[in-house]
Amino acid sequence: MKKLIIILFFIIPAALFSFHKKGWKHTASGIYYKIYTCDTSKEKPVYGDHIWMHLQKFGLNNKEIFNTKIFDAKIGVEMDFKKPEKKADVTEIFAFMGKGDSAMVVIPSDLADSNGSKKKYYTFNLYLIDFKRKDVYLFDKNEQYKQQMVLDSLAILDYITNNDLHDCVRDEYGNWFVRKQQGTGKPVKENDTIKIHYTGKLTSGKVFDNSYERKEPLSFIVGKKQVIDGLDKGIRDFFYGDAGTLIIPSRLSYGDREVGKIPANSVLIFEIEILP
Repeated sequence: MKKLIIILFFIIPAALFSFHKKGWKHTASGIYYKIYTCDTSKEKPVYGDHIWMHLQKFGLNNKEIFNTKIFDAKIGVEMDFKKPEKKADVTEIFAFMGKGDSAMVVIPSDLADSNGSKKKYYTFNLYLIDFKRKDVYLFDKNEQYKQQMVLDSLAILDYITNNDLHDCVRDEYGNWFVRKQQGTGKPVKENDTIKIHYTGKLTSGKVFDNSYERKEPLSFIVGKKQVIDGLDKGIRDFFYGDAGTLIIPSRLSYGDREVGKIPANSVLIFEIEILP
C-alpha cells in the first residue's frame, strides 16, 4: 500500500488548493506545505545532514517541469541539506519531514519570479527517503570506499589473470595498463588535445560503449576533466600511436553511481588506440 501511495504521489499533479483546509501550514518565508505522515514524532533532519529524496515540480500551468525520477536513482537523489540561500526554497520543507514522509508544497510565483504573482503558484511533491547525520554519513562513506578498493583490486587481478594480461602494471593513480602496440610518437602529456578510438567494457566482457561503431574518435584535452578521472589520468601512461588496455577502478570512474549501461561500483576496461 505504501508503495502505491508513493507511485500515485509522483504521477498525480496538484490541481486546486485551499490553504485553509486542515493540514496546511506555511513558513515565515511564505511557503505553504502539507506533510503526509503516519508518525509526526519521527526524527527530522537538520541543516548539515545528508539526505536521500525525490522531488517533483509543476509550473504555473500545472505541467510537470522537473522530476528527480529521471535520474533513475534507486535510493533517491542524495544531497547535503543546507540552509537555503534564497528567500523561498522548497528544500526547507525537509526540516519538517521524517523518513518515509511525503509533502505537497506550494510557492507563490512572486516569491520565485521577479514579475511573479501572488495568485499563481509553483507546486512541488517531496518524498524524504532517508537521512543521516553528516559525521555518520562520512564515516559510512569512508568504510564503503575502503571496502570497494579491496573488491576492485580483486576484480582487476582476476581480469588480468583470466585475460593473460600479465604485462599490466599499476600507475601512480591506481589504474592498470599495458601497451600492446607501441607507437613512435611522443608521450601524451597534460594539456594535449588528443583523439582516441576505444571499446569500453565491464570485467564481464559486456561492452558499454564503442567509438569504432560510431565511426568517430573521442577527442578531449588531457587534464581538463572532460572525461572520467581514470581515463584523464591513465591516458598519460601511453604514447601517440599506441594501442593498449587501460583498466580503471571504480573510484576513478563513476564510483557508486549507476550510469547508463554501467552498474554502480564497476571496474571499467578500455581497449584504446591513440591516434597519431
